[in-house]
Amino acid sequence: MVGLAATAACGADSPSTSASPGASPGTPRRGGKLRVGVIGSSGNIYDPHFTSSDTDQGRGQQIADSLALLAPDLPYRAELALAESFEMNADATVATIRLRSGVEFHHGKSLTADDLIFSLQRILDPDNPGRAASALASIDPNAIKKLDNLTVELTLKTPDSLLPTRWGSSQTSILPTDFDPAKPVGTGPWVMQSFQAGARSTYKAFPNYWREGQPYLDELEIIDFADNTPRMAALLAGQVDAIDGVDSTLIPQLPPTGFTTVITKSGFYQPITMRVDSAPFNDPNVRLAMKLLVDREQMVQQAYSGLGEIANDMPCPGDPGYPDLPQREQDIEQAKSLLKNAGYEGLTITLNTSAQNGGMVNSAQVYAEQAKAAGVTVNINIQDAATWSANHKEDQFKQNYWAAGLVGGSWSQRWSEGGRSNESLWQDPEGDQIYNQLLSTTDPAQQAEYSGQLLTKLYESGPDIIHSFKSNVDLTTDKLKGVIPMESNGWNLGSWRYRLMWLEG
Repeated sequence: MVGLAATAACGADSPSTSASPGASPGTPRRGGKLRVGVIGSSGNIYDPHFTSSDTDQGRGQQIADSLALLAPDLPYRAELALAESFEMNADATVATIRLRSGVEFHHGKSLTADDLIFSLQRILDPDNPGRAASALASIDPNAIKKLDNLTVELTLKTPDSLLPTRWGSSQTSILPTDFDPAKPVGTGPWVMQSFQAGARSTYKAFPNYWREGQPYLDELEIIDFADNTPRMAALLAGQVDAIDGVDSTLIPQLPPTGFTTVITKSGFYQPITMRVDSAPFNDPNVRLAMKLLVDREQMVQQAYSGLGEIANDMPCPGDPGYPDLPQREQDIEQAKSLLKNAGYEGLTITLNTSAQNGGMVNSAQVYAEQAKAAGVTVNINIQDAATWSANHKEDQFKQNYWAAGLVGGSWSQRWSEGGRSNESLWQDPEGDQIYNQLLSTTDPAQQAEYSGQLLTKLYESGPDIIHSFKSNVDLTTDKLKGVIPMESNGWNLGSWRYRLMWLEG
């Protein structure tokens, strides 16, 4: 999954607030231990290729690297990591990747072409596909050719001009050919020392990390909490140095000094997703009615304390093809009429959510309150993290959260039949055809045109109520430096790039 603008300020009485990428000036200080409080559960895992929650992904990318990383600011662009070069042919059907030389895994093995081939075949295993399988579906696992010890040629099953942008998450990590899930190693900045799901994981800095001089800290500890209350208490008590993805309503609890509020403004969103395979949401008029229930400005103010922007039922506002369509407004009378004509007057529905990512439950409650005006009863079901994650394709009406990115970068996973994260079970053959046309061209203008067509389809009849682009909120002690807000995708704590952080004395 690969946002928008910078950081915003809090009220005048708030603790110090980061202002822009690179907002932690000063010379990095070496040594020390970073303790990060996250929302975790007994369902958490650490195998990079199978991570799904943000907690798992944040953990996975500490131990392993990918071929490239998303740059922290706009416009969207990939920055090479383990790849020294990544070249596509003119019709986007063959990719040639040369790996960086001199890279070492935690157990001493050198990174080679064999490790890239192993990792791709592991992700694309039809019997046990990794989470990135649908994003990398164009790669033919049987047509991967080793050109030399550091170079691999990929022949694609279908054109994919966006392939160079599909890397960076832990799900696309390059792992060694002898990877043991019980003792995970990678080329990442941190060597895992221990892991206990729902409790904590510990790490030591990898002395032979390929990015010279990083990480700055000696140790890292990621501590799991069941919800925000004990996590906030731990920050205030000095038991952790940072907590990520917090609810904006917690900001006033911070004392005026000693802490920093990091606010990342992007196209990050928390959609309300409707399953379209059965009634009532198989009727596009019902879906439109549910979108018309939202007072979006009120949503931003009440659910996110004003830290966000109104959205228009389309993701990806940073996509070059983002269309200028009429802003959808709350229209209770039209919503009531649509529901009555569809046979769902006085609809009662359960909205499944979870106390994660800051603002999910708040926005669900605001939506339920707004829906009452149309005679629609929305019952809120707050699930624990493990249940909510396990039911991601089961619940008829549920919330989720997604990073900002290019619509072409997420179409296959979220809106194509069989997509790993297609929670709505959305099927759109015409949209898939447009998507394939997008992947077949390397002309940026044509790509933008096709992206605009896909986003227009989601606006007109899509399965997601996208009412807001929320700003993500992280809270840290003033001693933590080097947090670079990810304006591109909006992920928390600078997309968990702890290798760039340090603690002042």
